[in-house]
Amino acid sequence: MGTSVNVSLTIRNTHEATMEFTLFGAAYTFTVTRWSRKGLSSFLLLFFAIKCREAADFGSLTVDDNGVPTFNMTTAQKVNAVIQGAKDVMACVDEIGTRHQRSVLDYAVWYREKHTCWDTYENYITMLACNCIVHTDFLAPGFTWELVTFGMA
Repeated sequence: MGTSVNVSLTIRNTHEATMEFTLFGAAYTFTVTRWSRKGLSSFLLLFFAIKCREAADFGSLTVDDNGVPTFNMTTAQKVNAVIQGAKDVMACVDEIGTRHQRSVLDYAVWYREKHTCWDTYENYITMLACNCIVHTDFLAPGFTWELVTFGMA
């Protein structure tokens, strides 16, 4: 969107990530729980499938002859993967904002309705970004609604 933003990232022991930042004078908090606890394995499978990752930073994934994956990662490497995922979510939000400007929230709602598959890292990150946008009313217009009710005159 052409604006630098400082993001405060908090990662809990469950790998839940909270990203707090201010944009255009409004404070936002994005919370990602999808990759926490049991969801971490699904995230990591997609994380490693998208591209070759630096083993020193992120550990590694091996798959045996039966197709069973094994993650060879320290706690710090798992946290590094979540940090990278959070960066990717923010980059995706920025891209959505750049392309759709005043329709960011509309786009996020549309994407969530039309694209329900979480089968690739790209889809996964885009869905997380759209969830964050929708759950925070990101860049939504700030006005007060006038009550409209049906009435028979």
